[in-house]
Amino acid sequence: MRIDQEVKYSSVEVERSRPEARDHRRTFLAAKLILAGVAVLAAGEASWRFAGFEPAASDLLAFDRLYTAARSSTDAVALIGDSRVLCDLDPTALKRELPPWNFYQLAADGTSGLAMLENLAQDDRFHGHVLCEFRMEQFQAAYPFLEHDTDPQRYVRFLRRRPYLDFVSTWLSETLGEHSALLQSKDRDFISSLAARIAGSGAKPLPDLASRGDRFLGMHRRGQDNSRAIASWNRMMAGRVHGDSGDHAASWVEAIRRRGGDVVFVRLPASGSLRQLEDTTYPDAAGTIESLAARGIHVVDSTKEPTLSGFDCPDESHLDEDDAERFSASLARILRDAQLLRPAPSNGL
Repeated sequence: MRIDQEVKYSSVEVERSRPEARDHRRTFLAAKLILAGVAVLAAGEASWRFAGFEPAASDLLAFDRLYTAARSSTDAVALIGDSRVLCDLDPTALKRELPPWNFYQLAADGTSGLAMLENLAQDDRFHGHVLCEFRMEQFQAAYPFLEHDTDPQRYVRFLRRRPYLDFVSTWLSETLGEHSALLQSKDRDFISSLAARIAGSGAKPLPDLASRGDRFLGMHRRGQDNSRAIASWNRMMAGRVHGDSGDHAASWVEAIRRRGGDVVFVRLPASGSLRQLEDTTYPDAAGTIESLAARGIHVVDSTKEPTLSGFDCPDESHLDEDDAERFSASLARILRDAQLLRPAPSNGL
């Protein structure tokens, strides 16, 4: 009887140990798979870094941080527009000439300044001033701004956190991308990069920006042939149906003024064939500037100001680094002498 009981108890213990053993094996297998995945990712990251790539700062996150800072101060001056603002307006030089103000580089390559102006006008938490790029093609663009026009709207949607799931997904990918060369290498040729690095001719690529509060490194285009881009722009403009986005600019300016700020439009330099193309395509630019002035809206026209009209763009569209600093300093002195940036009462300036 006692032997039968011992055998029975042993059988029960064996049955109990089998699922425990299976669970142990599953846990061990899962741990091995996780470790293998981590090892593969680590090897990939190390390989791309060895090939000469480093994680780059996210322009979208840097933009968001600067926008948040600009929103919190009545001393803020937001710089909005496209790549010309990124290249031509240097916040450091502007700050040096106008120390009471803090300048925030909120321009984005390919982005209409009016799309961001509308966003600032609708943001009740923004109480600062704005330097907005004046471009006739933007004033005659279609309105409302098209959702599929992703360059302008991508930044606006991210700022507004809508749709929220898209915002979270974008924030997560941009944050991880700031720390991983592997995630930023999807469009790169690993073999060519590695061969160039081994041969000693491969230099580590510069990140897209050193600091948005300073200047975009990747936008310096001295000597670059811009003829194809200009020809493409000409074909696009020829087939574009003019819209009425500029008709809404006065209402956006008024909304910002009601909160103690103001808006100054700045017409930035262009050279050579691009300047001729713009003048030919939009011969009514001067009339538009006059109509804005008639409404009390200021436009600093670089083609009319003696201290701003002598600058040459190496690629016909953007100033180089040294000229951008001088241009920004000259613009700042115009703003100061004409008192176009008026301190809010709370500034005490």
